[in-house]
Amino acid sequence: MRLCGIRVFAAVLLAGLVSIGPVDAVEAQIELRGSTPEDGAALDGPVRTVRVWFDKSPEVAKSTLTISGPGNRAKIEGLHTMGENDLMGRVTGPMPNGEWTMTWAAVAADGDERTGTVTFTVQRNR
Repeated sequence: MRLCGIRVFAAVLLAGLVSIGPVDAVEAQIELRGSTPEDGAALDGPVRTVRVWFDKSPEVAKSTLTISGPGNRAKIEGLHTMGENDLMGRVTGPMPNGEWTMTWAAVAADGDERTGTVTFTVQRNR
């Protein structure tokens, strides 16, 4: 009789745990909130700094920010944060007219990683 009671107790306990459902231990994913230049911007000259903002602070050492465009000679150097849930860097090298893509990979303190792109166009007026 005692063994039957233990089995019933175990079954009730297991059913209760299953009905609770999975515990949401994972925080919300890191999300892009804005950028400079803005996505889709049309610029009349090259940029010398780029910056992306997130809803929470990214870990600079684990995150990246790159740029590609005509000739692929421009690079982002000196990746850092200004303490505003951001990643920022200076652009070096030539930035000729055309479409440019800034690619970011941000890793939050909880390990969440997201990637994305921001595109903009450089078109000098002559």
